[in-house]
Amino acid sequence: MDAPHTRTTSAWHLWLFNPFHFLAGGQALVWGLACIALTAWLGGIFDFRFTGVISFQRTAPAPLWHAIAQGLMAWAIPSALLYIGGRLISRSRVRPIDVFGTLALARAPGLLIALLVVSPPFRDLTTSLIAQGISHLSIAQLALLSSVGIVLILLLVWMVLLMYRAFAISCNVAGGRAIAVFIAAIALGEVATGTAGRLLPGTATPQTVASAPVQSEQHQLAAQLATQILQAHEQGRFEALGPEEAIESFRKAFTAEIQRHSYQQLRQLFGTFEGLDFVETHSIENQPHLLIHRFRGRYSTASPEVRVVLDQDGKLTGLWIKPWQDQMQ
Repeated sequence: MDAPHTRTTSAWHLWLFNPFHFLAGGQALVWGLACIALTAWLGGIFDFRFTGVISFQRTAPAPLWHAIAQGLMAWAIPSALLYIGGRLISRSRVRPIDVFGTLALARAPGLLIALLVVSPPFRDLTTSLIAQGISHLSIAQLALLSSVGIVLILLLVWMVLLMYRAFAISCNVAGGRAIAVFIAAIALGEVATGTAGRLLPGTATPQTVASAPVQSEQHQLAAQLATQILQAHEQGRFEALGPEEAIESFRKAFTAEIQRHSYQQLRQLFGTFEGLDFVETHSIENQPHLLIHRFRGRYSTASPEVRVVLDQDGKLTGLWIKPWQDQMQ
């Protein structure tokens, strides 16, 4: 009498932990790529993406194709490494379609990760966390944050287990050597995917720089440019900058789409822009032609840093808004 129930349980267990029993080769590749593309598209809308093989995080606003490209790289790079590793240690014939197909399908849990992190409750929670810090979260919010964190970890573990099973089945390998090759490929893939993602053209993120405070009247121009841009955003205007206002690379990256997307995020994080208060100017050790001007932004709900970078001609080369830190990072 228990046989039908047992068969049903076994089928669900196979679908969850060994879907390659049902789908492999070309079929696995098609379904896997569909999941990868949908995950990248869904996450990219809200600036979440796979920045590594298993690293899914929020990034600076960028074109949607960045998220799709990085999602594909997070699959293709480790798949290529595992294919090479499988060829080296397997005594069986290893087909690329089997390796790439099953590893694509193994990334299906990533879609659940994307659905979770872009859900309104989680986005509201992360917005509060970024704007106010963890010390200002309520007990209920902390409980939700912990619960979501546990679920995300479990989903990542599930995805990694599927990836290993995909590698083991498609290459017909097992044991210590297979585990060692898998770990090495994932580690190398994580680094390579992140590096490749940073090479994509688009909006750059500020990095820690060697700098020193300096005296300069250029901060008045920096304040004027930043205020002009941020006030225009409050008025619903997302306009291209002229060649006399910004360098060419910044103008190309600072598209109307990027401006609109950034404004929507900043509005959620900090509220309505009201003005700027100058704090300090820094010179960059290895780029003396640039000056970094730091302002405290006056927003309706917070006071973030507004960082404006100008070159020696007074042209805008960088503009970032982020939670304030006393020490420049």
